Amino acid sequence: MAKDSRKRALFVFLLIPLIYAFILCFDAASLRSSGAVQLRERQRDTDVGQQSRNQHDEFRVSSKNHGKDVDSSKLQRLLRGKIQEELLQNGIACIAKSKYDMCVTVSPVAVHITKSKTTNVYLTGNQKLPSDRNNITILPYPQKGDGRAMTNTSPVNLLQANSATSLPPCDVNHVVPAAIFSTGGYAGNFFHDISDILIPLFLTSSVLRPNVSLILTDYQSWWVQKYQRVLSAISINDIISAPTDNPRGTVHCFPGAIVGLTYHGFMACNKTDVPGNLTGVDFLHFLHSSLFLKTFGPPATVATQKEKPLMVLLSRHNYRILLNEEEVINLAKDVGFRVEIVTSKEASQLQFIAELVHSSRVLFGVHGAGLTNMIFLQPGAVLLQVVPWGLDWFSTCYSHPPLEMGLKYVGYKIDIAESTLIEKYPIDDPVMVDPDSIHMKGFDVSRPIYMEGQNVRLNLTRFRGTLETAMQLAEF
Repeated sequence: MAKDSRKRALFVFLLIPLIYAFILCFDAASLRSSGAVQLRERQRDTDVGQQSRNQHDEFRVSSKNHGKDVDSSKLQRLLRGKIQEELLQNGIACIAKSKYDMCVTVSPVAVHITKSKTTNVYLTGNQKLPSDRNNITILPYPQKGDGRAMTNTSPVNLLQANSATSLPPCDVNHVVPAAIFSTGGYAGNFFHDISDILIPLFLTSSVLRPNVSLILTDYQSWWVQKYQRVLSAISINDIISAPTDNPRGTVHCFPGAIVGLTYHGFMACNKTDVPGNLTGVDFLHFLHSSLFLKTFGPPATVATQKEKPLMVLLSRHNYRILLNEEEVINLAKDVGFRVEIVTSKEASQLQFIAELVHSSRVLFGVHGAGLTNMIFLQPGAVLLQVVPWGLDWFSTCYSHPPLEMGLKYVGYKIDIAESTLIEKYPIDDPVMVDPDSIHMKGFDVSRPIYMEGQNVRLNLTRFRGTLETAMQLAEF
Protein backbone atom coordinates (compact mmCIF):
# COMPACT_ATOMS: atom_id res chain seq x y z
CA MET A 1 0.00 0.00 0.00
CA ALA A 2 2.79 2.36 0.93
CA LYS A 3 4.57 1.36 -2.25
CA ASP A 4 1.50 2.36 -4.36
CA SER A 5 1.30 5.72 -2.59
CA ARG A 6 4.91 6.45 -3.40
CA LYS A 7 4.27 5.68 -7.10
CA ARG A 8 1.25 8.03 -7.24
CA ALA A 9 3.22 10.82 -5.57
CA LEU A 10 6.06 10.36 -8.03
CA PHE A 11 3.59 10.48 -10.96
CA VAL A 12 2.03 13.73 -9.74
CA PHE A 13 5.47 15.21 -9.16
CA LEU A 14 6.48 14.47 -12.74
CA LEU A 15 3.11 15.60 -14.20
CA ILE A 16 3.09 19.12 -12.67
CA PRO A 17 6.07 20.44 -14.72
CA LEU A 18 4.47 19.09 -17.90
CA ILE A 19 1.19 20.91 -17.17
CA TYR A 20 3.05 24.12 -16.31
CA ALA A 21 5.08 23.92 -19.54
CA PHE A 22 1.87 23.43 -21.55
CA ILE A 23 0.26 26.51 -19.94
CA LEU A 24 3.33 28.62 -20.72
CA CYS A 25 3.26 27.52 -24.37
CA PHE A 26 -0.46 28.32 -24.65
CA ASP A 27 -0.05 31.77 -23.08
CA ALA A 28 2.90 32.56 -25.33
CA ALA A 29 0.88 31.66 -28.40
CA SER A 30 -1.99 33.85 -27.17
CA LEU A 31 0.32 36.73 -26.51
CA ARG A 32 1.87 36.37 -29.94
CA SER A 33 -1.61 36.35 -31.50
CA SER A 34 -2.75 39.32 -29.43
CA GLY A 35 0.41 41.20 -30.24
CA ALA A 36 -0.13 40.59 -33.93
CA VAL A 37 -3.68 41.94 -33.71
CA GLN A 38 -2.54 44.99 -31.78
CA LEU A 39 0.27 45.51 -34.26
CA ARG A 40 -2.19 45.35 -37.15
CA GLU A 41 -4.49 47.83 -35.36
CA ARG A 42 -1.63 50.21 -34.72
CA GLN A 43 -0.55 49.87 -38.34
CA ARG A 44 -4.12 50.56 -39.50
CA ASP A 45 -4.33 53.63 -37.23
CA THR A 46 -1.01 54.79 -38.64
CA ASP A 47 -2.27 54.31 -42.20
CA VAL A 48 -5.49 56.20 -41.47
CA GLY A 49 -3.58 58.99 -39.78
CA GLN A 50 -1.15 59.18 -42.68
CA GLN A 51 -4.05 59.18 -45.14
CA SER A 52 -5.69 62.03 -43.21
CA ARG A 53 -2.41 63.97 -43.18
CA ASN A 54 -2.03 63.36 -46.90
CA GLN A 55 -5.53 64.71 -47.52
CA HIS A 56 -4.73 67.83 -45.53
CA ASP A 57 -1.41 68.22 -47.33
CA GLU A 58 -3.25 68.34 -50.64
CA PHE A 59 -4.86 71.59 -49.52
CA ARG A 60 -1.79 73.24 -48.08
CA VAL A 61 -0.98 76.63 -49.53
CA SER A 62 2.31 75.25 -50.83
CA SER A 63 0.47 72.75 -53.01
CA LYS A 64 1.61 72.90 -56.63
CA ASN A 65 -1.00 70.55 -58.02
CA HIS A 66 -4.70 70.87 -58.65
CA GLY A 67 -6.95 69.34 -55.99
CA LYS A 68 -8.91 66.18 -56.45
CA ASP A 69 -11.65 68.20 -58.21
CA VAL A 70 -14.23 66.00 -56.48
CA ASP A 71 -16.83 68.74 -56.85
CA SER A 72 -15.80 70.06 -60.27
CA SER A 73 -18.73 68.49 -62.09
CA LYS A 74 -21.10 70.14 -59.62
CA LEU A 75 -19.46 73.55 -59.70
CA GLN A 76 -19.50 73.50 -63.50
CA ARG A 77 -23.29 73.74 -63.37
CA LEU A 78 -22.98 77.38 -62.30
CA LEU A 79 -21.47 78.23 -65.69
CA ARG A 80 -22.31 77.57 -69.32
CA GLY A 81 -20.74 77.53 -72.75
CA LYS A 82 -17.24 78.91 -73.21
CA ILE A 83 -17.05 80.04 -69.60
CA GLN A 84 -17.54 76.45 -68.47
CA GLU A 85 -14.76 75.34 -70.82
CA GLU A 86 -12.55 78.05 -69.37
CA LEU A 87 -13.18 76.64 -65.88
CA LEU A 88 -12.03 73.18 -66.98
CA GLN A 89 -8.94 74.51 -68.75
CA ASN A 90 -7.77 77.11 -66.21
CA GLY A 91 -9.20 75.88 -62.93
CA ILE A 92 -11.09 79.17 -62.57
CA ALA A 93 -13.67 81.15 -64.52
CA CYS A 94 -15.51 84.40 -63.85
CA ILE A 95 -18.70 85.90 -65.25
CA ALA A 96 -19.88 89.51 -65.25
CA LYS A 97 -23.62 90.10 -65.47
CA SER A 98 -25.62 93.31 -65.19
CA LYS A 99 -26.52 92.65 -61.55
CA TYR A 100 -23.69 90.46 -60.27
CA ASP A 101 -20.16 89.17 -60.71
CA MET A 102 -19.17 85.64 -59.78
CA CYS A 103 -16.01 83.54 -59.92
CA VAL A 104 -15.85 79.76 -59.62
CA THR A 105 -12.70 77.72 -59.04
CA VAL A 106 -12.39 73.94 -58.85
CA SER A 107 -8.84 74.10 -57.54
CA PRO A 108 -7.42 74.91 -54.07
CA VAL A 109 -7.64 78.38 -52.55
CA ALA A 110 -6.51 80.03 -49.33
CA VAL A 111 -8.98 82.59 -47.98
CA HIS A 112 -7.50 85.18 -45.63
CA ILE A 113 -10.24 86.72 -43.48
CA THR A 114 -9.51 89.68 -41.22
CA LYS A 115 -11.42 92.38 -39.38
CA SER A 116 -10.62 94.76 -42.22
CA LYS A 117 -13.16 95.33 -44.96
CA THR A 118 -11.19 93.25 -47.49
CA THR A 119 -11.03 89.48 -47.95
CA ASN A 120 -8.20 87.97 -50.01
CA VAL A 121 -8.59 84.69 -51.87
CA TYR A 122 -5.21 83.28 -52.91
CA LEU A 123 -5.39 80.97 -55.92
CA THR A 124 -3.03 78.23 -54.75
CA GLY A 125 -3.94 75.42 -57.16
CA ASN A 126 -2.21 76.69 -60.30
CA GLN A 127 -5.36 78.45 -61.51
CA LYS A 128 -4.74 80.67 -64.52
CA LEU A 129 -6.22 84.14 -64.66
CA PRO A 130 -6.23 86.04 -67.94
CA SER A 131 -2.65 86.85 -68.96
CA ASP A 132 -3.13 90.57 -68.40
CA ARG A 133 -4.46 90.22 -64.85
CA ASN A 134 -2.92 89.15 -61.56
CA ASN A 135 -6.06 89.71 -59.53
CA ILE A 136 -9.81 90.14 -59.77
CA THR A 137 -11.99 92.08 -57.34
CA ILE A 138 -15.63 91.18 -56.70
CA LEU A 139 -18.31 92.83 -54.59
CA PRO A 140 -20.25 89.67 -53.63
CA TYR A 141 -23.74 91.19 -53.35
CA PRO A 142 -26.02 90.87 -56.39
CA GLN A 143 -27.04 94.48 -56.92
CA LYS A 144 -24.14 95.63 -59.06
CA GLY A 145 -24.78 99.11 -60.37
CA ASP A 146 -26.66 100.18 -57.25
CA GLY A 147 -24.22 102.61 -55.67
CA ARG A 148 -25.88 102.61 -52.27
CA ALA A 149 -25.84 98.82 -52.01
CA MET A 150 -22.26 98.54 -53.25
CA THR A 151 -21.07 101.13 -50.73
CA ASN A 152 -22.19 98.73 -48.00
CA THR A 153 -20.46 95.74 -49.60
CA SER A 154 -16.82 94.89 -48.91
CA PRO A 155 -14.56 93.68 -51.75
CA VAL A 156 -13.15 90.19 -52.19
CA ASN A 157 -9.83 90.01 -54.04
CA LEU A 158 -8.83 86.90 -55.98
CA LEU A 159 -5.02 86.92 -56.16
CA GLN A 160 -2.86 84.93 -58.55
CA ALA A 161 -0.31 82.86 -56.62
CA ASN A 162 3.17 83.45 -58.04
CA SER A 163 6.72 84.14 -56.94
CA ALA A 164 5.81 87.74 -56.12
CA THR A 165 2.90 86.76 -53.90
CA SER A 166 3.47 86.26 -50.18
CA LEU A 167 1.31 83.25 -49.39
CA PRO A 168 -0.01 82.84 -45.86
CA PRO A 169 0.01 79.37 -44.25
CA CYS A 170 -3.28 77.57 -43.70
CA ASP A 171 -4.75 77.87 -40.22
CA VAL A 172 -7.77 75.70 -40.98
CA ASN A 173 -8.16 73.10 -43.73
CA HIS A 174 -11.57 72.22 -45.16
CA VAL A 175 -12.58 69.32 -47.38
CA VAL A 176 -15.58 71.01 -48.99
CA PRO A 177 -15.67 74.11 -51.24
CA ALA A 178 -16.47 77.59 -49.94
CA ALA A 179 -19.25 79.98 -50.97
CA ILE A 180 -18.34 83.60 -50.26
CA PHE A 181 -21.02 86.31 -50.17
CA SER A 182 -21.87 89.55 -48.38
CA THR A 183 -24.57 90.40 -45.88
CA GLY A 184 -23.95 94.08 -46.53
CA GLY A 185 -25.89 95.83 -49.29
CA TYR A 186 -29.49 96.26 -48.17
CA ALA A 187 -29.41 93.43 -45.64
CA GLY A 188 -31.89 94.08 -42.86
CA ASN A 189 -34.70 94.99 -45.25
CA PHE A 190 -36.75 91.79 -45.43
CA PHE A 191 -37.38 92.04 -49.16
CA HIS A 192 -33.67 92.38 -49.88
CA ASP A 193 -32.75 89.67 -47.36
CA ILE A 194 -34.82 87.25 -49.43
CA SER A 195 -34.42 88.62 -52.95
CA ASP A 196 -30.74 89.61 -52.82
CA ILE A 197 -29.29 87.03 -50.44
CA LEU A 198 -31.32 83.95 -49.53
CA ILE A 199 -32.80 83.15 -52.95
CA PRO A 200 -29.43 83.70 -54.72
CA LEU A 201 -27.74 81.63 -52.00
CA PHE A 202 -30.34 78.89 -52.45
CA LEU A 203 -29.64 78.85 -56.21
CA THR A 204 -25.85 79.01 -55.94
CA SER A 205 -25.46 76.49 -53.14
CA SER A 206 -27.85 73.98 -54.71
CA VAL A 207 -25.00 72.36 -56.61
CA LEU A 208 -23.22 71.51 -53.33
CA ARG A 209 -25.80 71.65 -50.54
CA PRO A 210 -25.23 70.78 -47.72
CA ASN A 211 -21.53 70.04 -48.32
CA VAL A 212 -20.36 73.64 -48.56
CA SER A 213 -18.78 76.13 -46.18
CA LEU A 214 -20.38 79.59 -46.05
CA ILE A 215 -18.10 82.61 -45.65
CA LEU A 216 -19.94 85.83 -44.80
CA THR A 217 -18.29 89.16 -45.41
CA ASP A 218 -19.81 92.24 -43.75
CA TYR A 219 -20.89 89.78 -41.07
CA GLN A 220 -23.80 90.78 -38.83
CA SER A 221 -24.50 88.41 -35.95
CA TRP A 222 -28.16 89.40 -35.65
CA TRP A 223 -28.70 88.60 -39.33
CA VAL A 224 -27.17 85.14 -38.98
CA GLN A 225 -29.18 84.50 -35.84
CA LYS A 226 -32.44 85.50 -37.56
CA TYR A 227 -31.88 83.16 -40.51
CA GLN A 228 -30.00 80.42 -38.65
CA ARG A 229 -32.42 77.65 -39.56
CA VAL A 230 -32.29 78.51 -43.24
CA LEU A 231 -28.50 78.76 -43.26
CA SER A 232 -28.22 75.43 -41.42
CA ALA A 233 -30.31 73.80 -44.14
CA ILE A 234 -27.88 75.12 -46.75
CA SER A 235 -24.65 74.10 -44.98
CA ILE A 236 -23.91 71.55 -42.28
CA ASN A 237 -20.76 73.49 -41.39
CA ASP A 238 -20.32 76.45 -39.06
CA ILE A 239 -20.61 79.92 -40.58
CA ILE A 240 -17.17 81.44 -41.21
CA SER A 241 -16.56 85.14 -40.59
CA ALA A 242 -13.73 87.45 -39.55
CA PRO A 243 -12.24 86.49 -36.16
CA THR A 244 -12.80 89.06 -33.45
CA ASP A 245 -9.83 88.08 -31.27
CA ASN A 246 -7.06 87.71 -33.83
CA PRO A 247 -5.69 90.88 -35.46
CA ARG A 248 -3.79 88.80 -38.04
CA GLY A 249 -6.98 87.12 -39.12
CA THR A 250 -7.46 83.49 -40.08
CA VAL A 251 -6.53 81.64 -43.26
CA HIS A 252 -9.02 78.98 -44.35
CA CYS A 253 -8.01 76.60 -47.14
CA PHE A 254 -10.50 74.91 -49.45
CA PRO A 255 -10.42 72.54 -52.43
CA GLY A 256 -12.51 75.02 -54.44
CA ALA A 257 -14.68 78.09 -54.06
CA ILE A 258 -17.54 80.21 -55.34
CA VAL A 259 -17.14 83.97 -54.91
CA GLY A 260 -20.41 85.86 -55.37
CA LEU A 261 -23.96 84.62 -55.91
CA THR A 262 -25.94 83.92 -59.06
CA TYR A 263 -29.03 86.12 -59.40
CA HIS A 264 -32.17 85.71 -61.52
CA GLY A 265 -33.99 88.96 -60.67
CA PHE A 266 -36.38 90.25 -58.02
CA MET A 267 -37.59 87.25 -55.97
CA ALA A 268 -36.86 85.07 -59.00
CA CYS A 269 -35.85 81.45 -59.57
CA ASN A 270 -35.77 80.84 -63.32
CA LYS A 271 -35.80 77.22 -64.41
CA THR A 272 -33.76 77.94 -67.54
CA ASP A 273 -30.99 79.92 -65.82
CA VAL A 274 -28.00 78.39 -64.04
CA PRO A 275 -27.81 76.10 -62.20
CA GLY A 276 -30.98 74.95 -63.98
CA ASN A 277 -34.26 73.24 -63.14
CA LEU A 278 -35.00 75.30 -60.03
CA THR A 279 -38.19 77.33 -59.65
CA GLY A 280 -39.89 79.50 -57.08
CA VAL A 281 -41.87 76.46 -56.00
CA ASP A 282 -38.59 74.69 -55.20
CA PHE A 283 -37.44 77.64 -53.09
CA LEU A 284 -40.68 77.71 -51.11
CA HIS A 285 -40.48 73.98 -50.51
CA PHE A 286 -36.88 74.34 -49.28
CA LEU A 287 -37.76 77.32 -47.08
CA HIS A 288 -40.82 75.71 -45.50
CA SER A 289 -38.84 72.56 -44.82
CA SER A 290 -35.97 74.47 -43.20
CA LEU A 291 -38.42 76.30 -40.91
CA PHE A 292 -40.36 73.10 -40.13
CA LEU A 293 -43.62 74.51 -41.50
CA LYS A 294 -46.32 71.90 -41.78
CA THR A 295 -48.07 71.71 -45.15
CA PHE A 296 -51.80 71.23 -44.86
CA GLY A 297 -54.17 69.65 -47.36
CA PRO A 298 -56.15 71.58 -50.00
CA PRO A 299 -58.57 74.19 -48.62
CA ALA A 300 -62.09 73.01 -47.90
CA THR A 301 -65.01 74.37 -49.88
CA VAL A 302 -67.53 76.73 -48.35
CA ALA A 303 -69.96 73.87 -47.79
CA THR A 304 -67.53 71.71 -45.80
CA GLN A 305 -65.03 74.02 -44.10
CA LYS A 306 -65.32 74.33 -40.35
CA GLU A 307 -63.68 77.75 -40.15
CA LYS A 308 -63.68 80.81 -42.34
CA PRO A 309 -60.43 81.33 -44.29
CA LEU A 310 -57.82 83.32 -42.40
CA MET A 311 -56.58 86.62 -43.78
CA VAL A 312 -53.37 88.09 -42.31
CA LEU A 313 -53.32 91.89 -42.55
CA LEU A 314 -49.93 93.60 -42.39
CA SER A 315 -50.51 96.84 -40.50
CA ARG A 316 -48.26 99.80 -41.36
CA HIS A 317 -47.50 102.68 -38.98
CA ASN A 318 -44.87 104.91 -40.64
CA TYR A 319 -45.99 105.66 -44.17
CA ARG A 320 -48.29 104.13 -46.74
CA ILE A 321 -50.61 103.65 -43.78
CA LEU A 322 -54.07 102.21 -44.34
CA LEU A 323 -56.00 105.05 -42.69
CA ASN A 324 -59.37 103.29 -42.58
CA GLU A 325 -57.91 99.97 -41.46
CA GLU A 326 -60.71 99.17 -39.00
CA GLU A 327 -63.38 99.71 -41.65
CA VAL A 328 -61.45 97.50 -44.09
CA ILE A 329 -61.17 94.77 -41.44
CA ASN A 330 -64.92 94.87 -40.85
CA LEU A 331 -65.50 94.69 -44.59
CA ALA A 332 -63.21 91.66 -44.88
CA LYS A 333 -65.10 89.94 -42.07
CA ASP A 334 -68.39 90.75 -43.80
CA VAL A 335 -67.08 89.12 -46.98
CA GLY A 336 -66.30 85.99 -44.96
CA PHE A 337 -62.72 86.17 -43.68
CA ARG A 338 -61.26 85.76 -40.25
CA VAL A 339 -58.70 88.56 -39.87
CA GLU A 340 -55.43 88.54 -37.93
CA ILE A 341 -53.59 91.86 -37.68
CA VAL A 342 -49.77 91.82 -37.59
CA THR A 343 -47.60 94.82 -36.73
CA SER A 344 -44.18 95.43 -38.24
CA LYS A 345 -42.56 94.53 -34.92
CA GLU A 346 -44.36 91.20 -34.81
CA ALA A 347 -43.51 90.56 -38.46
CA SER A 348 -39.79 90.89 -37.64
CA GLN A 349 -39.98 87.67 -35.60
CA LEU A 350 -39.25 85.19 -38.36
CA GLN A 351 -40.61 81.97 -36.92
CA PHE A 352 -43.76 83.67 -35.60
CA ILE A 353 -44.69 85.36 -38.86
CA ALA A 354 -43.73 82.28 -40.89
CA GLU A 355 -46.07 80.01 -38.93
CA LEU A 356 -48.92 82.54 -38.91
CA VAL A 357 -48.80 83.29 -42.64
CA HIS A 358 -48.42 79.59 -43.38
CA SER A 359 -51.71 78.95 -41.58
CA SER A 360 -53.54 81.62 -43.61
CA ARG A 361 -55.21 81.63 -47.02
CA VAL A 362 -54.66 85.34 -47.81
CA LEU A 363 -51.82 87.73 -47.00
CA PHE A 364 -52.99 91.34 -47.38
CA GLY A 365 -51.20 94.65 -47.16
CA VAL A 366 -50.25 97.95 -48.75
CA HIS A 367 -47.13 97.77 -50.94
CA GLY A 368 -43.98 97.33 -48.85
CA ALA A 369 -41.30 94.88 -47.77
CA GLY A 370 -43.75 93.12 -45.46
CA LEU A 371 -45.42 91.54 -48.47
CA THR A 372 -42.28 89.45 -48.86
CA ASN A 373 -43.86 87.26 -46.19
CA MET A 374 -45.79 85.70 -49.08
CA ILE A 375 -42.91 83.19 -49.20
CA PHE A 376 -44.50 81.52 -46.17
CA LEU A 377 -47.88 81.00 -47.84
CA GLN A 378 -48.90 77.49 -48.74
CA PRO A 379 -49.29 76.55 -52.43
CA GLY A 380 -52.50 78.01 -53.86
CA ALA A 381 -52.85 80.74 -51.22
CA VAL A 382 -53.36 84.39 -52.17
CA LEU A 383 -51.30 87.56 -51.94
CA LEU A 384 -53.44 90.72 -51.99
CA GLN A 385 -51.48 93.92 -52.62
CA VAL A 386 -52.80 97.48 -52.42
CA VAL A 387 -50.79 99.57 -54.90
CA PRO A 388 -50.44 103.23 -53.83
CA TRP A 389 -50.45 106.08 -56.32
CA GLY A 390 -47.36 106.22 -58.52
CA LEU A 391 -45.94 102.85 -57.45
CA ASP A 392 -47.11 100.70 -60.34
CA TRP A 393 -43.61 99.63 -61.37
CA PHE A 394 -42.47 98.94 -57.81
CA SER A 395 -45.54 96.79 -57.23
CA THR A 396 -44.28 94.28 -59.80
CA CYS A 397 -41.82 93.08 -57.15
CA TYR A 398 -44.84 91.35 -55.63
CA SER A 399 -47.18 90.82 -58.57
CA HIS A 400 -44.94 88.52 -60.64
CA PRO A 401 -43.20 86.22 -58.09
CA PRO A 402 -46.37 84.69 -56.58
CA LEU A 403 -47.32 83.12 -59.90
CA GLU A 404 -43.86 81.56 -60.17
CA MET A 405 -44.12 80.24 -56.62
CA GLY A 406 -47.40 78.38 -57.03
CA LEU A 407 -49.38 81.17 -55.34
CA LYS A 408 -52.22 83.44 -56.51
CA TYR A 409 -52.11 87.21 -56.82
CA VAL A 410 -54.76 89.92 -56.54
CA GLY A 411 -53.81 93.58 -56.97
CA TYR A 412 -55.78 96.66 -56.06
CA LYS A 413 -54.50 99.85 -57.68
CA ILE A 414 -55.89 102.79 -55.76
CA ASP A 415 -57.71 105.66 -57.42
CA ILE A 416 -56.17 109.11 -57.17
CA ALA A 417 -58.86 110.08 -54.66
CA GLU A 418 -57.73 107.25 -52.32
CA SER A 419 -54.24 108.75 -51.86
CA THR A 420 -53.41 111.52 -49.40
CA LEU A 421 -51.22 113.05 -52.11
CA ILE A 422 -54.36 114.74 -53.33
CA GLU A 423 -54.27 116.80 -50.14
CA LYS A 424 -50.73 118.03 -50.93
CA TYR A 425 -50.62 118.61 -54.68
CA PRO A 426 -52.96 120.21 -57.23
CA ILE A 427 -54.89 117.69 -59.30
CA ASP A 428 -52.99 118.74 -62.46
CA ASP A 429 -49.51 118.58 -60.83
CA PRO A 430 -47.04 116.15 -62.50
CA VAL A 431 -46.94 114.24 -59.20
CA MET A 432 -50.59 113.41 -59.74
CA VAL A 433 -50.93 113.11 -63.51
CA ASP A 434 -47.46 111.92 -64.58
CA PRO A 435 -45.65 109.89 -61.88
CA ASP A 436 -43.24 108.50 -64.49
CA SER A 437 -41.79 111.97 -65.03
CA ILE A 438 -41.06 112.18 -61.31
CA HIS A 439 -39.43 108.74 -61.24
CA MET A 440 -37.22 109.80 -64.15
CA LYS A 441 -35.63 112.35 -61.84
CA GLY A 442 -34.26 109.56 -59.66
CA PHE A 443 -35.24 107.54 -56.64
CA ASP A 444 -34.01 110.24 -54.27
CA VAL A 445 -36.68 112.51 -55.75
CA SER A 446 -39.54 110.04 -56.08
CA ARG A 447 -39.06 108.17 -52.80
CA PRO A 448 -40.05 111.06 -50.47
CA ILE A 449 -43.21 111.58 -52.54
CA TYR A 450 -44.58 108.15 -53.39
CA MET A 451 -42.87 105.79 -50.96
CA GLU A 452 -42.72 107.96 -47.85
CA GLY A 453 -45.08 110.84 -48.54
CA GLN A 454 -48.51 109.24 -48.89
CA ASN A 455 -51.04 107.18 -47.00
CA VAL A 456 -54.16 105.51 -48.41
CA ARG A 457 -57.85 105.53 -47.56
CA LEU A 458 -59.64 102.80 -49.50
CA ASN A 459 -63.01 103.25 -51.15
CA LEU A 460 -64.90 100.44 -49.41
CA THR A 461 -67.47 100.04 -52.18
CA ARG A 462 -64.75 99.72 -54.80
CA PHE A 463 -62.53 97.50 -52.66
CA ARG A 464 -65.28 95.04 -51.79
CA GLY A 465 -65.10 93.46 -55.23
CA THR A 466 -61.35 92.84 -54.74
CA LEU A 467 -61.97 91.14 -51.42
CA GLU A 468 -64.63 88.94 -52.98
CA THR A 469 -62.18 87.92 -55.71
CA ALA A 470 -59.60 87.05 -53.06
CA MET A 471 -62.21 85.00 -51.22
CA GLN A 472 -63.06 83.00 -54.33
CA LEU A 473 -59.38 82.28 -55.03
CA ALA A 474 -58.71 81.38 -51.40
CA GLU A 475 -61.53 78.84 -51.29
CA PHE A 476 -60.81 76.88 -54.47
